[in-house]
Amino acid sequence: MKLVIYLLACLLTFPFAVMAEVVVREEALTWEKSARLPGDQLYGNLCAACHDSDGMGNGVASSALGIGAPDLTRYSAHSNGVFPRKKVERLIASNALHEGQGTGAMPEWEQQFLYVRTGLSAFQREAHARNRIRVLADYIETLQVAD
Repeated sequence: MKLVIYLLACLLTFPFAVMAEVVVREEALTWEKSARLPGDQLYGNLCAACHDSDGMGNGVASSALGIGAPDLTRYSAHSNGVFPRKKVERLIASNALHEGQGTGAMPEWEQQFLYVRTGLSAFQREAHARNRIRVLADYIETLQVAD
C-alpha cells in the first residue's frame, strides 16, 4: 500500500517538478540591440514612455516627471495633411523646440545614436544615426490621425 501511495505521489508531483525546471531566460535589451530594432519596436523602447504607445503624449514617464510630451499624432494635420518629415527628423535628432512644444527633456537622439555602434568610422556612425532617425520618423508618420 505504501508503494502505491508513493508511486501515486510521484506521478502527481512529477509534472510540477518538470514545470519547475523550465526556466525562461530573457536576454536583456541592450542599447545597441535597441538601436537596431524596426521602427515600432524602437519607438516602443525609446519614445513610448513619454509619448505613449499611441503617440498622443500621455506616457507614464511624462506624467510621473510632470512634463508635457508633445502629441506626435497631429503633425500632418498641422501641416495641411502632409507629414513634415524634415521637421520631425530635426526634432528627433536635436530636440529643437518649435511652436512652443516640448520641454527640452527629450534626449538628442542623434547624439545617442552616433555612439551606440562602437568600432565604426565617423561616416558610418553618422549614417547609422540618420538611419535610426529616419526609421523613427517613418513610424511616427504611421501614427498620424486625420484632422
